[in-house]
Amino acid sequence: MFEKPQDTFLSWKTILRDSERNVLSNAFVAYLFMLTGPMAILLGAAQAGGLTEGEMISWLFAGIGLGGVFTIVLSLLYRQPISIAWSLPAAAIVGASLQHLSFPEVVGAYVVTGVVITVISLTGVAKKGMQLIPVPIIMGMVAGVFLPFCLKLITTFAIDPWLAAITIGSFFIISSSRKYAGVLPPVLVAALAGVLLIGLRQDFSTAPLEFSIVQPVIYLPVFNMKAMLELVVPLTISVIGIHNTQGIAILKKEGYDPPVNIMTLTCGLGSVAMGLLGSVPTCITGPATAILNSSGKKESRYVGSLCLGTIMIIFALFAPVAIGLALMAPANLIALLGGLALLRVLQDAFQNAFANRFTLGALMAFMVTVSNVTFFNIGSAFWGLVGGCILSLIMERQDFKYVLLKYEEMNSNSLEA
Repeated sequence: MFEKPQDTFLSWKTILRDSERNVLSNAFVAYLFMLTGPMAILLGAAQAGGLTEGEMISWLFAGIGLGGVFTIVLSLLYRQPISIAWSLPAAAIVGASLQHLSFPEVVGAYVVTGVVITVISLTGVAKKGMQLIPVPIIMGMVAGVFLPFCLKLITTFAIDPWLAAITIGSFFIISSSRKYAGVLPPVLVAALAGVLLIGLRQDFSTAPLEFSIVQPVIYLPVFNMKAMLELVVPLTISVIGIHNTQGIAILKKEGYDPPVNIMTLTCGLGSVAMGLLGSVPTCITGPATAILNSSGKKESRYVGSLCLGTIMIIFALFAPVAIGLALMAPANLIALLGGLALLRVLQDAFQNAFANRFTLGALMAFMVTVSNVTFFNIGSAFWGLVGGCILSLIMERQDFKYVLLKYEEMNSNSLEA
């Protein structure tokens, strides 16, 4: 039931050989992307819930530090660019719940959620479910998730036209050059161009940095039925139905065979460990996984995950310094870099969503996801999958019959083998 890791031992010599410029720059951009918008959501949720500074630091340490450890371990075992961290929809859900639930009660819900995810992984339901959900509908949802990030490339022109023009222009100039595109990572060049402009304009924040190491706190959970009913189902869906679905779909699209059951088990056990340290449940991060797969040789992209995981652990240990450094750069630059890194991924998502079958269901999944609607504290990405599947069951039954036939053939072949 659980996928076997690679048989060959991964040596330092092999890792150094596979350390391409593109995969390393992708790891850095994924880190910057993870540090800004997602970090703001986490801090906003924590502040809305009235958490103390110590509780916030412990939350961030668990979500980033343990996520970095899981990222490195899975990437080493399976040679795939896997990224694991906290769940953003979960943070938004918890931010509202903390206004009427105590922090130990929320921690209790974290732990129960982790147990539920672990049980799901032990049954193998997650992998079977991923095989039955049509890939075009999943990619329609993924396109809806990534579109707002890529739209920052347009909206930033109205906010900071010079920064947008120079950053985007340098990206496409390098990308269009056959001579330099394979040597200089376009996203890295765009980042350097943006940093140079910001430096010339002296737009960097000059807030003092605090050099200190975090001291995480272990919390005793309180198991409250109200908290269980309010949080466990939405948190479980946010991990398995939203984030993990995105990350797994991206890996499959890039030609990998992701260890779905092991990844789900890691998210379950990781959610228990993170929960006891005060963090929301862990998941496979869709945007970071997409950035890690945006360029570079397929067989070398796992090095990007190793680099990202290492940066996450360092950030977790020196969170005050890392936060200060990240906040020195304007948010517009990070938004531009994230949009540029996800541009090709968005293009591929559209191509896979509307190429052949389930096109109407994929369109519905895309529209619902982009709408950003929320029902029962569950985000639009999950409802996009639900809406797309329901519409295809009504309007595209022949496509579903085709998928079920292929699924039965695949199962019969595996049994014969």
